[in-house]
Amino acid sequence: DRERLFVGSMNFDQRSKHLNTEIGLIIDSPELAQQVAIRFDAMTQPESAYIVSLRDIGPAPGRNMVWDTVEGGKALEYAREPTRSAWRKLGTRLLALLPFRGEL
Repeated sequence: DRERLFVGSMNFDQRSKHLNTEIGLIIDSPELAQQVAIRFDAMTQPESAYIVSLRDIGPAPGRNMVWDTVEGGKALEYAREPTRSAWRKLGTRLLALLPFRGEL
């Protein structure tokens, strides 16, 4: 509402949803709420974010994940996850081996 600001956390997994009590603050400050809203709006503009969708691309059968963004005023489409280093890719693959399926 740009009058109050909620700052807190919630983990998006089943265990946290059902068992954890998360911490949060409600701050009654129109000035701070306005500043945070302006910053959030800037961070979610196409130049600062990706829109991820499933699409048929190229000769590969089936739907593929695609990342759309805007860079330098031009619309761009990535067929692979952009801005990820080899170390981050390796870390993601290692985490995928852990038995989290029941927690998602």
